[in-house]
Amino acid sequence: MGVNHLIAVIREKFPADERAVDAGKGWRPPPASTDERLAQEVETLLQASAVRLARRVGDLGERVRRPEVVSDRWGLMTELQTFRLDFRSRIGDLVYLTAAAFEDVRREDVVPGHTHQVNAAVALRGATMDLRRSLQGRLERAAKAPPEGLPALARQLEDSLGAFSTMPASLTLRTRDKQRVVELRAQLREAGSRPLLEAEALPQLVQPLLAMLERVAEELTTQLLTAHDRGVWASCGARLEQVSMHLALGSPGAERVLVEALERAGALYGRSAAFDTFLRKHRRATGDGLEEAALRETLETFRERLAALPFH
Repeated sequence: MGVNHLIAVIREKFPADERAVDAGKGWRPPPASTDERLAQEVETLLQASAVRLARRVGDLGERVRRPEVVSDRWGLMTELQTFRLDFRSRIGDLVYLTAAAFEDVRREDVVPGHTHQVNAAVALRGATMDLRRSLQGRLERAAKAPPEGLPALARQLEDSLGAFSTMPASLTLRTRDKQRVVELRAQLREAGSRPLLEAEALPQLVQPLLAMLERVAEELTTQLLTAHDRGVWASCGARLEQVSMHLALGSPGAERVLVEALERAGALYGRSAAFDTFLRKHRRATGDGLEEAALRETLETFRERLAALPFH
């Protein structure tokens, strides 16, 4: 296992100082220079990370040997994915903190795969919120449909889940959530084969998934995308200031920069329902060209929606 190799290398190249581990065995002198202080700081990071990684490897070995995990395919996949993501996060933190001790760096510049992980999270957040909106709309139509019309809507709901499952963004969905999607597709397929359904049948099946999709988007936002979203937010704000300056000077560049801001803001899709609605509406409208009055109105609304975005 690559993690075990990393632990072994850290222990070999940066062995723990026994005096630091057990204060009763001696006294460690303070660093004589900034470089020495930074070196000691990095050694401490490496040693502490090795201890924690080794503990997690042991935990993984114990958990995957449990009968209830081994006998459950979904459970085993969930455990493996959870530990894999945890190892990646811990190793990424180690790389970032080590590099940041010596240079002012961004995480995406030094942590392999970080940019890909963030982009995948952005895509998944948007896809889950689009799926949620689609399913919610079909449930609203189901509320007005007669019992004999509900099986057709069940098949449409199943088709929506099938389309989502074929999207590249869905590949990064957590295993436990993939399981829920697979199980619901089977339930909807069975419901769609009946001649009629009770009025509450579809909401009872789909409402738990709507809650799950909202939870997934919230977890992505708080656990992976907070720093990303703040950067996009600031970038959009800077572009909107440029739009104001173009308008003040009567420059035709106002619409160009506004379109750029809307495209950039697409990376925030899924964070707020009101903001998502604004993006869907105005990305279509700006493609046809806007008069100055419409540009100013869009600019003002954009600023309001951007300022209203929730940040934790």
